Amino acid sequence: MNMDNALAAGQSGAVTVLAPQSQDELKRQSALDTLAAMLATSMAMLSRCEAQANVSRGDRLGPVYAAAQLLHANANIAKALAHVGCVETRHRSIVERIQTPDARRGELISAGPPPPSPDDDDETYAKLESRLDALLEANRREQERQEGLAIESCI
Repeated sequence: MNMDNALAAGQSGAVTVLAPQSQDELKRQSALDTLAAMLATSMAMLSRCEAQANVSRGDRLGPVYAAAQLLHANANIAKALAHVGCVETRHRSIVERIQTPDARRGELISAGPPPPSPDDDDETYAKLESRLDALLEANRREQERQEGLAIESCI
């Protein structure tokens, strides 16, 4: 069918489907019809999964998982439909490249706080140890005082 016939068919008001021209077009149309029917069937199954998930008793996770699997399958079917229908697709990816800092731009490189020196660790441990010793000594004195009061009350 040439363009004049297609335009004439469209002007008459009746909707007509143009017949495929080659064997490849027939196969492509058959595949498109099959994939479209699969999408329609899976949509009916999705509504069934939703109904099962909304039931007040029973397993509610199974239908949700099945619906997720159906959605994934629908995405694959749609991808196949696009491929068979000769739809142009674009695929993008993000690639991160780790670059070494430029020495000429030293002001942009964050230095952060300097790492603690081993002397600082020894000093910190000494402070902690003295505080723990003081707490233990105060605790021991309090226990002795309590025992002394207990002994005096018994006498």
